[in-house]
Amino acid sequence: MFSVLQAGYRSRHREPLRIDRSGLPFYVFVYFRGRAEAEIDGRSVPVQGRWILFPPGAAQHYRSTSLPYEDDWVHFTAGEEGAQLLRELHFPLGEPVLPSNSDFIENAIWRIQDLQMRQNSCGAALAQAHLMCLFDELSRTPSLDPPGLSGRRYTAELTQLRTSLFSNPSAGTTVESLAARIGLSGSYLQALYKAEFGTAIGEDMIRGRIDRAKYLLANSETPISSVAEASGYRCEAHFMRQFKRVTGMTPGEFRRSTQQGSLS
Repeated sequence: MFSVLQAGYRSRHREPLRIDRSGLPFYVFVYFRGRAEAEIDGRSVPVQGRWILFPPGAAQHYRSTSLPYEDDWVHFTAGEEGAQLLRELHFPLGEPVLPSNSDFIENAIWRIQDLQMRQNSCGAALAQAHLMCLFDELSRTPSLDPPGLSGRRYTAELTQLRTSLFSNPSAGTTVESLAARIGLSGSYLQALYKAEFGTAIGEDMIRGRIDRAKYLLANSETPISSVAEASGYRCEAHFMRQFKRVTGMTPGEFRRSTQQGSLS
């Protein structure tokens, strides 16, 4: 699935480092410990404390901005199964990501480098296992706001997308389908959205649906099952549970309270 070629833990540079590569036939994972800038979409972006996974063939442009400079890195190849795993994990490629916890990155790369130095088949297999665990952990660990952000270029698209969540909630909408509208992975969209609006995209999806349901319940005699469907829910029972969690009332209780004029 994966084959580790080289790894570097706490690679220390006392001279300025500048990387300008293109067309490497393998993946390059870099965790930037020291102050550095990477060229993303033609702009210089600060990447200290962030990681980037460069896919094969992608341009790589980054440089240190202070000394001494340190980073952790892994060069590896991936067969079709490995590439498919990265797609399934919705890994952002070529984009800087700020992890909420970097300890597991450092520990994994330290172990991978140690295993590489053993130069035996057992070490290679264990290095692959640690790399797979690293990617699994990164995919499940919430990302903080990406730097400054290369995501700022998506401000207009994110604003339009958020408006649609409230104006047209619909069944079947997922983070992945929303991300596909603007050509991003689901995980990167979630990070950009949280950085832009200060709330999770999933919470806004729920809020938009519940707001639509509250309006229909208060201003029509539409059956609750139809209210659920019109608010983007395919399952009425799920709608009932989520509505009560958000409002503290069942849809029927909410409707009666608005009819009694007890709600402002």
